[in-house]
Amino acid sequence: MSIRWMAALVAGVWSITALAQQAAPQQQLPAMDKNKLSYALGFQIGTDMRERGLDVDIATVVRALQEGHANSQPSVPMEEMVGQLAAMEDKLRKEAEAKFNTLAAENKAKSDRFLAENRAKKGIIVLPSGIQYRVIEEGNGARPSPTSDVVVHYRGSLISGFEFDSSFARNQPANFKVDQVLTGWREILPLMRVGDQWQVFLPPEQAYGERGPRPIGPNQALIFDIKLLEIK
Repeated sequence: MSIRWMAALVAGVWSITALAQQAAPQQQLPAMDKNKLSYALGFQIGTDMRERGLDVDIATVVRALQEGHANSQPSVPMEEMVGQLAAMEDKLRKEAEAKFNTLAAENKAKSDRFLAENRAKKGIIVLPSGIQYRVIEEGNGARPSPTSDVVVHYRGSLISGFEFDSSFARNQPANFKVDQVLTGWREILPLMRVGDQWQVFLPPEQAYGERGPRPIGPNQALIFDIKLLEIK
């Protein structure tokens, strides 16, 4: 467990280099400066501990760094250090789980409330699965099958209005198989005709459920504007 935590810490340290490269990919790298490098490493470690919410004694951390770097006999027995790191991991895991569960419950309540209000709006069609949609533009083309390869334009947003993805903005339609997308999309797409544009409201369980990636998060109802362009 201590090895995993230290690996994560080291990854955090190296992230400062990655960020610098992203910020100025064409700039020539500076000559290494011992003092500045030492400060950068220490600053990143300190930032990591703060972001993790760790209650530590900085003077002791500095002393431990000095002893570890000098390959000295540790002041605290190794088995006790391993135990402390394991306890820290357990604490951080439980805190993260509690935070996640709270967020998931809050998002589910907001999603349920939004969908309950939205279903009463003019033009909204509600499917037995709980998926809702409204027709924005009607096409007259063919309907895809559950295994068709389709080309679509889409815009995805949260119920807050935050847009997390858009092929419209990229001006580049997406191409994929119907049976390889979100559960809600797999139900909606075979109902659409080429040329249709629908606004679709997916309950959390028809979207990402509790496994919503950032910036979506757990138990979020999602809104998609979908325009079916082509069946390949």
